Amino acid sequence: MNRQQNTLRPLSSSQQIYELYLFVNPIGLKCYNSEQEVLRFIEDVEGVKIHFRFITFHNFNTVTQYMKRLNLPTNNLQLRNQMYQTIYDACLAYKAALMQGKKRGRKFLLLLQKELTSHPIEYSDELLTRVAEGARLDVDMFFEDKASGFVKSSYEADQQIGQEMNILQTPSLVIFDSLNNHFGVLLEDNITYDLIEEAIGQPLTTLNTSHDTQVLKKDNVRIIGKDYLSIIK
Repeated sequence: MNRQQNTLRPLSSSQQIYELYLFVNPIGLKCYNSEQEVLRFIEDVEGVKIHFRFITFHNFNTVTQYMKRLNLPTNNLQLRNQMYQTIYDACLAYKAALMQGKKRGRKFLLLLQKELTSHPIEYSDELLTRVAEGARLDVDMFFEDKASGFVKSSYEADQQIGQEMNILQTPSLVIFDSLNNHFGVLLEDNITYDLIEEAIGQPLTTLNTSHDTQVLKKDNVRIIGKDYLSIIK
């Protein structure tokens, strides 16, 4: 793909709207890289309206996958529970950061992941304070929101969305097209700029009828119904 102009040609009509939901581990390097790919794609694309959300998601299966990725012993229950609680706390932190604006919230998430994955560092309130300051958050308000019932409820709502969309791992990217009322596409694990472009370049209106579509031949791409039930594996 030629990126010399750093701009994609228009992919659709002005009436077409894409909705992108990227489900991530708030402390994961692979998720951090996927977020960068999504943001770069959105910045480059022209002629397409894109609404997007980064949603933190985790359960015991995704925690196990994350531990395997880090070569950590998955049979160590104490370590597993500690990892689960850290990810849970980081999810609440991200939701609290979003309370001060979407852009600042996304910046907080990216800074947190960068801090945790660029060099060994312990997850702590001191780290959250430094990251919140880097994202230009009101730190006192951030910690107050993080402990609030509203943020916990918002976190639970995100977990429900992930379950309804049949998210099995992080990162996972769900793409919906306003011109297709029934189906979308789910990209899993290795989410790249080129894969996103390929998925969006293929009209989603044909995905449910054309099983020969190249993008569907990839192991990490599935069709998902707008009732959020996976229909092709």
